[in-house]
Amino acid sequence: MRVSGIVHTRNSADTVERALATLRWVDELLVVDMASDDGTLAVAERLADRVLHAPVVARVDDVRNQFLAGATHEWIFVLDSDEYLAADAAEQVAALVRTHGNRVDAFAIPRFNYIAGQVMRGNGWYPDHQVRLFRRGMVRWRDGHHLPPEVLTGPDRLLHLSPPECLHIHHLNYRDLRHFVRKQVDYALNGLYDPDPRRFDFADYVAAAHERLALYQDTARDGDLSHALALLLAWDAIVRGLLHWDSLDPRPDLGALVALPTGAARGSAPRAGMRERLAPVMPAARLVRRFIRAGRSAIGGLVGRRRT
Repeated sequence: MRVSGIVHTRNSADTVERALATLRWVDELLVVDMASDDGTLAVAERLADRVLHAPVVARVDDVRNQFLAGATHEWIFVLDSDEYLAADAAEQVAALVRTHGNRVDAFAIPRFNYIAGQVMRGNGWYPDHQVRLFRRGMVRWRDGHHLPPEVLTGPDRLLHLSPPECLHIHHLNYRDLRHFVRKQVDYALNGLYDPDPRRFDFADYVAAAHERLALYQDTARDGDLSHALALLLAWDAIVRGLLHWDSLDPRPDLGALVALPTGAARGSAPRAGMRERLAPVMPAARLVRRFIRAGRSAIGGLVGRRRT
């Protein structure tokens, strides 16, 4: 078994050396760099076998597809520059391919997410499976931000590893909540939105906000940080809905805030069930007040900086 490692970088001088060091066992180590100007390239040229240069783009997932062909071995392990592996990764990868390689083409690996100095253990953040080890030519990413890739040979050829006793990826996500908000706003501003006004329904975004509150709030395992992140992710869903609406021509009826409780009863059956369970404990008026309190100062500061 021979493995190509690929690490994607963009101004990653603080983290890239650790990422590359944890892949030193691969047979070929490539860095795909997106025009870094902070010292990342010096580290990459010292530790990688080859450095490939990518243009700066708003959405990074499609860049992965463009450079997979640069790997020459049968198996590929992909890391981002803010990720790393444990010291026994080489042995674990070899065992996975030896045991399962004849019947699967890709492995979904659990990931620990570190936010504001805390490893997240609660719902939504863990196990956070990532398809990063796969047979060359068998995986394709969609254009977007952090979207799961498609296994071209079908879902039956994808194996999800079962935590906790398995290989993990360690992800140094966000330094603090300010960093988190800046990244989420950037992703929202550069997101792909359906251009057909007839398919727009703001209630879908309201439903997503409710779902995020339910999914990510796990104070028993992650304390108040999970509460703060759940509020910001719910706020993010509303912001995306407003950006989507703003991009349409003509703009459809958005509805008033009083329509939020009504929106909680619309949509697909799974979402409707979630909304019904949440409605008694999260009235729309309270939800909107939380969005305003959580997001007003952050959005104002970010918009102000973008205008200058």
